[in-house]
Amino acid sequence: MHILHPIFIVIFLFLAIASYYEVFRLEKKQPIFPWIAGILMLIAVGFRINVGADYPVYKQLFTDFSIYVNYSDVWDKALFIPNKLEIEWLFVLINKVVFNLGFPFYIVTFIMALIAIGLKFTTIYENVEFPALALLFYFMPIMFFEDSGQMRQGIGIAISVYSFKYIKSRELWKFLVLIYFALAFHKTSIVFLPAYWLVRIPMNSQRIFWVLVIALITSPLELYRLGGDLFTSVTPQEISGAYTGYLDDRYYGTEVETGLNDIVKLVWIFILIRYDRKGCEEVWWYEYMRNLAVFGMALFYFFRANEIFAVRLPGAYMFFVAMFCLPNLVYAVQDRYKQILYLLFMTYFTMMFFYFGNGNGFRGGFTSDRYQNALWK
Repeated sequence: MHILHPIFIVIFLFLAIASYYEVFRLEKKQPIFPWIAGILMLIAVGFRINVGADYPVYKQLFTDFSIYVNYSDVWDKALFIPNKLEIEWLFVLINKVVFNLGFPFYIVTFIMALIAIGLKFTTIYENVEFPALALLFYFMPIMFFEDSGQMRQGIGIAISVYSFKYIKSRELWKFLVLIYFALAFHKTSIVFLPAYWLVRIPMNSQRIFWVLVIALITSPLELYRLGGDLFTSVTPQEISGAYTGYLDDRYYGTEVETGLNDIVKLVWIFILIRYDRKGCEEVWWYEYMRNLAVFGMALFYFFRANEIFAVRLPGAYMFFVAMFCLPNLVYAVQDRYKQILYLLFMTYFTMMFFYFGNGNGFRGGFTSDRYQNALWK
């Protein structure tokens, strides 16, 4: 049996203890907990070497960008001018600057982790009553897939999530600026654009249920195929091209497999519906978070017939399910219900810790026998 590297064990145990104190002893958020967890995760993610599913590809691109790409290509990409560059411009720019300054590749991973973790942690602390518990949801296992694997999308999601502050304050132009920079890291960030208006839709438990049922029922119809022409007409070529290119991708264009992930999502949906009123009564801006979470779930089921769409497109919205709504509901409910939810979530985290470590954790190089870090290599 494979187990995650000791640095991840330390992070898990620290957040488990911190969340318990936060929920049952202090009964309020403490900034020291996210700071300590953030530093530990930044070390583990930022200075990793040959760890993560996409690490070899990113490391090769680090050299290729600096040799085969000019700064003029980067600026053309930033202005949506046709060019030969296929990867998002701000990610390329970071790589080129780091390479030209003579720094190693782990400086790129450090910068990417600093941006992603900084923005996500800041937004979580501002909007979640029990941030240590929320960070457990992030750590198990979002951190490994997004910010240690699909780094570009991880930052795109981080910037999108951070834009929530301008959704709340109804500052459209600031929100759009952040979406532009999110797109500069990953094309899928365009999907978060409707979030500014989605939060204002009136919802309740019954509507949540029917929205998700309709999304699930329509999934076999593959109605998303009708969106190809729409994307071509209203988005830049690289975004529409990416969308249409994955419609029938031979590796990722197949249906999402039924399994443990479905059971987990059904449990989360039940909790969202069951305690929706309590969340709205006890947590500031919960209705906004809830709407984004529900839309993320609906996107997942709507795109279920295409794995790459179902996993990638709801990314920023799904962040609001686990990192925002569920921890806030633990705050909203009282006594026995608080204990039940906390025990349920901790059981999930513990099972996921071992399940992930023995599967994707081993394949990605996060286990004690494979993980490497530049600080103690």
